[in-house]
Amino acid sequence: MVNLIVKIFEEVQKIPYKVCKFEKKKIDKDLKFGDCRHKSYLLKQLLQKKGFEVKEIKVIFDWKDLPLPKELLSILKKSSTVWPHNSLKVKVDNKWLKVDCTWNPSLEKKGFPITKSWDGKTNTKQVTEGKLKFIDKDKYTKKIKVDMDEARRFAEALNKFLGN
Repeated sequence: MVNLIVKIFEEVQKIPYKVCKFEKKKIDKDLKFGDCRHKSYLLKQLLQKKGFEVKEIKVIFDWKDLPLPKELLSILKKSSTVWPHNSLKVKVDNKWLKVDCTWNPSLEKKGFPITKSWDGKTNTKQVTEGKLKFIDKDKYTKKIKVDMDEARRFAEALNKFLGN
């Protein structure tokens, strides 16, 4: 089981990160790119098909805890840099592990926290190495206000910075 979860995780992790429209019906094993929503949703589907118990979680994080240029962060004037993030908990050997496949391995050269050689028995690295708050998705209530125009401009600038 451990080798299987690692293999599935690595397949989804290598999908390039790119902020884009989220449409569940278009997410499948042939996904070409996606952000945390797409990648965690795909990983959940693939793991559940193999019999793993999976729960969606929201992770409250701060974009400032990532190696992003100040001019990119400065786009967020009305919105906070603290945002919700989609991730998963997966039950392996009766233990719940936090599993985040968001950042593809090539982002390591930009300083992003990348899980390498995951053992499938411990938590993966998370969205940032900064302060995080984990909330089961069904208990999450949207408390963070994000200005949609800023979010769109931030996403475009982030994709450009990441080379997408």
